[in-house]
Amino acid sequence: MALHSALTDPELHEPKGVSTAQEGEAYIADGLGSGSWSVPPYAISGVIDDVSTASTIYLAVPYGGVVDKIVTVLAGSLTTGNATVTVRNAAGTSMGTITVTQSGSAAGDVDVLSPVSNNTVTNDSKVSVETDGASDTSRKLFVTVYIKGS
Repeated sequence: MALHSALTDPELHEPKGVSTAQEGEAYIADGLGSGSWSVPPYAISGVIDDVSTASTIYLAVPYGGVVDKIVTVLAGSLTTGNATVTVRNAAGTSMGTITVTQSGSAAGDVDVLSPVSNNTVTNDSKVSVETDGASDTSRKLFVTVYIKGS
């Protein structure tokens, strides 16, 4: 009998559980010698063209999961007032807010939200990100939403 490491292509087999795995799922190790089939973690991104003008962007969610973290990056300094950014699930319920602080702001400033409620998303849905426009100075705000697949 050949050693497992010596098997050639015609003798190889699919991983256990592949027959019941859904399309798009991968085997994710749990670090304890096991794992499960699930959608791998992924990110969706967008840009608010002007954080200082009240507006909303919508990000498409292809696979269900749990929003783990939202990270924003400011493209330049704000001169007056903070901007409050609200992240919402497809039902319009807030996952939380990010304050983009004016004082000391500069290009490349990073703010993070780690939501603990209302952060479950479903296949083929959306996440909305809105700014209240309370700051001034037209600046882009880059937004990345990290989702742990389910």
